Amino acid sequence: MRSLMQKLAFAGGLMTVAVVILPPLGSAAQQLFALHMAQHLLLIAVAAPLLIVSRAFDGLSRLTPVREATKPASAWIGFVGVFLFWHWPAAFQWAAGSAASRLLEYGTILAAAMLFWSVALSDQGHERFSYGARALFVMTAAVATDLPGVIMVFSPRAICTMPDENALRWGLTPLQDQQIAGLLMWVPANLVFFGIATWLFARWISGASPHKPFSQVMT
Repeated sequence: MRSLMQKLAFAGGLMTVAVVILPPLGSAAQQLFALHMAQHLLLIAVAAPLLIVSRAFDGLSRLTPVREATKPASAWIGFVGVFLFWHWPAAFQWAAGSAASRLLEYGTILAAAMLFWSVALSDQGHERFSYGARALFVMTAAVATDLPGVIMVFSPRAICTMPDENALRWGLTPLQDQQIAGLLMWVPANLVFFGIATWLFARWISGASPHKPFSQVMT
Protein backbone atom coordinates (compact mmCIF):
# COMPACT_ATOMS: atom_id res chain seq x y z
CA MET A 1 0.00 0.00 0.00
CA ARG A 2 1.32 3.42 -0.90
CA SER A 3 2.11 5.88 1.87
CA LEU A 4 0.37 9.19 2.40
CA MET A 5 3.37 11.03 0.98
CA GLN A 6 3.25 8.92 -2.17
CA LYS A 7 -0.46 9.61 -2.56
CA LEU A 8 0.19 13.33 -2.16
CA ALA A 9 2.98 13.12 -4.74
CA PHE A 10 0.60 11.43 -7.17
CA ALA A 11 -2.07 14.09 -6.59
CA GLY A 12 0.53 16.83 -6.99
CA GLY A 13 1.74 15.34 -10.25
CA LEU A 14 -1.77 15.14 -11.69
CA MET A 15 -2.57 18.68 -10.55
CA THR A 16 0.58 19.95 -12.25
CA VAL A 17 -0.42 18.28 -15.51
CA ALA A 18 -3.86 19.89 -15.22
CA VAL A 19 -2.28 23.32 -14.66
CA VAL A 20 -0.18 22.85 -17.79
CA ILE A 21 -3.06 21.83 -20.04
CA LEU A 22 -5.99 23.89 -18.77
CA PRO A 23 -6.58 27.67 -18.76
CA PRO A 24 -5.29 30.11 -17.81
CA LEU A 25 -1.78 28.78 -18.50
CA GLY A 26 -2.84 26.54 -21.37
CA SER A 27 -4.42 29.40 -23.28
CA ALA A 28 -1.93 32.14 -22.35
CA ALA A 29 0.96 29.95 -23.50
CA GLN A 30 -0.40 30.20 -27.04
CA GLN A 31 0.52 33.88 -27.03
CA LEU A 32 3.72 33.96 -24.98
CA PHE A 33 6.66 31.67 -25.66
CA ALA A 34 8.00 32.04 -22.11
CA LEU A 35 4.77 30.57 -20.75
CA HIS A 36 4.99 27.73 -23.25
CA MET A 37 8.45 26.96 -21.88
CA ALA A 38 7.00 27.14 -18.37
CA GLN A 39 4.59 24.38 -19.40
CA HIS A 40 7.51 22.20 -20.51
CA LEU A 41 9.40 22.82 -17.28
CA LEU A 42 6.39 22.03 -15.10
CA LEU A 43 5.99 18.69 -16.87
CA ILE A 44 9.70 17.83 -16.73
CA ALA A 45 10.79 19.19 -13.36
CA VAL A 46 7.58 18.92 -11.29
CA ALA A 47 4.96 16.54 -12.68
CA ALA A 48 7.27 13.75 -13.86
CA PRO A 49 9.39 13.42 -10.68
CA LEU A 50 6.29 13.58 -8.48
CA LEU A 51 4.56 10.85 -10.49
CA ILE A 52 7.65 8.64 -10.29
CA VAL A 53 8.05 9.22 -6.55
CA SER A 54 4.38 8.28 -6.09
CA ARG A 55 5.21 4.80 -7.45
CA ALA A 56 1.79 4.73 -9.11
CA PHE A 57 3.32 3.39 -12.33
CA ASP A 58 5.69 0.79 -10.88
CA GLY A 59 3.63 -2.00 -12.42
CA LEU A 60 4.52 -0.79 -15.91
CA SER A 61 8.15 -1.72 -15.28
CA ARG A 62 7.19 -5.36 -15.84
CA LEU A 63 6.44 -4.64 -19.50
CA THR A 64 9.35 -5.42 -21.82
CA PRO A 65 9.19 -2.14 -23.80
CA VAL A 66 9.22 -0.17 -20.55
CA ARG A 67 12.14 -2.20 -19.16
CA GLU A 68 14.10 -1.47 -22.32
CA ALA A 69 13.17 2.23 -22.30
CA THR A 70 14.23 2.63 -18.66
CA LYS A 71 17.74 1.32 -19.17
CA PRO A 72 19.96 4.29 -18.22
CA ALA A 73 21.37 4.92 -21.70
CA SER A 74 17.97 4.56 -23.38
CA ALA A 75 16.23 6.82 -20.87
CA TRP A 76 18.94 9.49 -21.10
CA ILE A 77 19.02 9.56 -24.89
CA GLY A 78 15.24 9.41 -25.13
CA PHE A 79 14.71 12.27 -22.71
CA VAL A 80 17.38 14.55 -24.17
CA GLY A 81 16.25 13.73 -27.72
CA VAL A 82 12.59 14.48 -27.02
CA PHE A 83 13.53 17.65 -25.14
CA LEU A 84 15.68 19.00 -27.98
CA PHE A 85 13.12 18.04 -30.62
CA TRP A 86 10.25 19.94 -28.96
CA HIS A 87 12.46 23.01 -28.52
CA TRP A 88 13.09 23.14 -32.26
CA PRO A 89 10.93 26.08 -33.50
CA ALA A 90 9.32 24.16 -36.35
CA ALA A 91 8.28 21.37 -33.96
CA PHE A 92 6.63 23.40 -31.19
CA GLN A 93 5.05 25.77 -33.72
CA TRP A 94 3.51 22.78 -35.49
CA ALA A 95 2.28 21.41 -32.16
CA ALA A 96 0.54 24.71 -31.41
CA GLY A 97 -1.69 24.22 -34.45
CA SER A 98 -4.32 22.01 -32.80
CA ALA A 99 -5.40 20.58 -29.48
CA ALA A 100 -4.41 17.06 -30.58
CA SER A 101 -0.87 18.05 -31.55
CA ARG A 102 -0.46 19.99 -28.30
CA LEU A 103 -1.47 16.92 -26.32
CA LEU A 104 1.02 14.88 -28.34
CA GLU A 105 3.75 17.37 -27.44
CA TYR A 106 2.87 17.41 -23.74
CA GLY A 107 2.38 13.66 -23.60
CA THR A 108 5.72 12.76 -25.18
CA ILE A 109 7.57 15.29 -23.01
CA LEU A 110 5.93 13.90 -19.85
CA ALA A 111 6.53 10.27 -20.85
CA ALA A 112 10.20 10.86 -21.69
CA ALA A 113 10.70 12.77 -18.44
CA MET A 114 9.06 10.00 -16.42
CA LEU A 115 11.35 7.40 -18.00
CA PHE A 116 14.30 9.63 -17.20
CA TRP A 117 13.34 10.22 -13.56
CA SER A 118 12.48 6.56 -13.10
CA VAL A 119 16.18 5.80 -13.55
CA ALA A 120 17.27 8.53 -11.14
CA LEU A 121 14.61 8.13 -8.44
CA SER A 122 13.05 4.68 -8.66
CA ASP A 123 14.26 1.38 -7.24
CA GLN A 124 12.62 -0.64 -9.97
CA GLY A 125 15.33 -2.61 -11.75
CA HIS A 126 18.20 -0.18 -11.08
CA GLU A 127 19.83 -1.77 -8.04
CA ARG A 128 23.27 -1.80 -9.73
CA PHE A 129 23.04 1.84 -10.82
CA SER A 130 24.73 3.57 -7.90
CA TYR A 131 23.74 6.93 -6.47
CA GLY A 132 26.95 8.41 -7.88
CA ALA A 133 26.05 7.18 -11.36
CA ARG A 134 22.53 8.56 -10.93
CA ALA A 135 23.91 11.98 -9.94
CA LEU A 136 26.08 12.01 -13.06
CA PHE A 137 23.09 10.82 -15.12
CA VAL A 138 21.03 13.82 -13.97
CA MET A 139 23.83 16.41 -14.23
CA THR A 140 24.82 15.47 -17.77
CA ALA A 141 21.19 15.67 -18.89
CA ALA A 142 20.93 19.13 -17.31
CA VAL A 143 23.98 20.30 -19.26
CA ALA A 144 22.76 18.79 -22.54
CA THR A 145 19.31 20.36 -22.24
CA ASP A 146 20.80 23.80 -21.51
CA LEU A 147 21.66 24.23 -25.20
CA PRO A 148 18.27 25.61 -26.34
CA GLY A 149 18.27 28.03 -23.41
CA VAL A 150 21.72 29.34 -24.37
CA ILE A 151 20.52 29.95 -27.92
CA MET A 152 17.36 31.69 -26.73
CA VAL A 153 19.18 34.04 -24.36
CA PHE A 154 22.03 35.07 -26.65
CA SER A 155 20.34 35.07 -30.05
CA PRO A 156 20.29 38.64 -31.47
CA ARG A 157 16.79 38.11 -32.88
CA ALA A 158 13.63 36.27 -31.98
CA ILE A 159 13.84 32.80 -33.50
CA CYS A 160 11.50 31.05 -31.02
CA THR A 161 8.00 32.50 -31.11
CA MET A 162 4.53 31.01 -30.93
CA PRO A 163 2.35 31.08 -34.09
CA ASP A 164 -0.09 33.37 -32.24
CA GLU A 165 2.71 35.31 -30.53
CA ASN A 166 1.38 38.43 -28.81
CA ALA A 167 4.24 39.48 -26.54
CA LEU A 168 3.23 43.13 -26.85
CA ARG A 169 0.08 42.36 -24.88
CA TRP A 170 2.33 41.44 -21.98
CA GLY A 171 4.55 44.50 -22.37
CA LEU A 172 7.37 42.55 -24.02
CA THR A 173 9.03 42.30 -27.39
CA PRO A 174 9.26 38.84 -29.00
CA LEU A 175 13.01 38.87 -28.32
CA GLN A 176 12.47 39.65 -24.63
CA ASP A 177 9.87 36.88 -24.48
CA GLN A 178 12.40 34.46 -25.93
CA GLN A 179 15.13 35.59 -23.52
CA ILE A 180 12.84 35.06 -20.52
CA ALA A 181 12.06 31.57 -21.83
CA GLY A 182 15.79 30.84 -22.06
CA LEU A 183 16.37 32.06 -18.51
CA LEU A 184 13.53 29.86 -17.27
CA MET A 185 15.25 26.88 -18.84
CA TRP A 186 18.53 27.82 -17.21
CA VAL A 187 17.64 28.83 -13.68
CA PRO A 188 14.52 27.02 -12.35
CA ALA A 189 15.17 23.84 -14.33
CA ASN A 190 18.81 23.64 -13.27
CA LEU A 191 17.84 24.27 -9.65
CA VAL A 192 15.70 21.13 -9.76
CA PHE A 193 18.17 19.00 -11.74
CA PHE A 194 21.26 19.99 -9.78
CA GLY A 195 19.35 19.91 -6.50
CA ILE A 196 18.35 16.29 -7.11
CA ALA A 197 21.84 15.47 -8.40
CA THR A 198 23.37 16.95 -5.23
CA TRP A 199 21.01 14.88 -3.07
CA LEU A 200 21.95 11.73 -5.01
CA PHE A 201 25.65 12.56 -4.70
CA ALA A 202 25.27 13.06 -0.95
CA ARG A 203 23.56 9.67 -0.68
CA TRP A 204 26.45 8.12 -2.61
CA ILE A 205 29.08 9.75 -0.36
CA SER A 206 27.21 8.56 2.74
CA GLY A 207 27.27 4.99 1.47
CA ALA A 208 23.48 4.68 1.29
CA SER A 209 22.15 1.66 -0.56
CA PRO A 210 20.59 2.28 -4.00
CA HIS A 211 17.91 -0.18 -2.92
CA LYS A 212 16.34 2.76 -1.05
CA PRO A 213 16.13 5.73 -3.40
CA PHE A 214 14.04 8.87 -3.11
CA SER A 215 10.67 7.13 -3.32
CA GLN A 216 11.42 4.98 -0.28
CA VAL A 217 12.84 7.84 1.75
CA MET A 218 9.33 9.32 1.64
CA THR A 219 7.70 6.27 3.19
